Amino acid sequence: MSIEMVGAVYCPLSPRDPEQRLHSLIEQTQSHLILVHWITQDKFKNDHTILDIETAVNDNILDNTIDIDKLSDVVVTGESIAYVIFTSGSTGVPKAVSILFIYIFRNIYCIDYI
Repeated sequence: MSIEMVGAVYCPLSPRDPEQRLHSLIEQTQSHLILVHWITQDKFKNDHTILDIETAVNDNILDNTIDIDKLSDVVVTGESIAYVIFTSGSTGVPKAVSILFIYIFRNIYCIDYI
């Protein structure tokens, strides 16, 4: 949820996927930052900016750089992309599917209604 709160888009990557698939997905999403676990960071070459999430949380390296007031400037609408998932790629190149916030809102509304 914090990914969306800063106006970014969540795209899950599986460490079980081959490196070639991971790099293809990263290129398609035009990712600027990849959050990784220290065990999987070696799957990403130096041409991508990575952040070991465990180190960041445990060492509090983000505390000095966060300006929480800027979060109020982030505008997220129903038409904003919440996350991206990919097809299996069984017919060739995996294809991205963007899930908008409006669909998440509708699911929450339906659950609340039941």
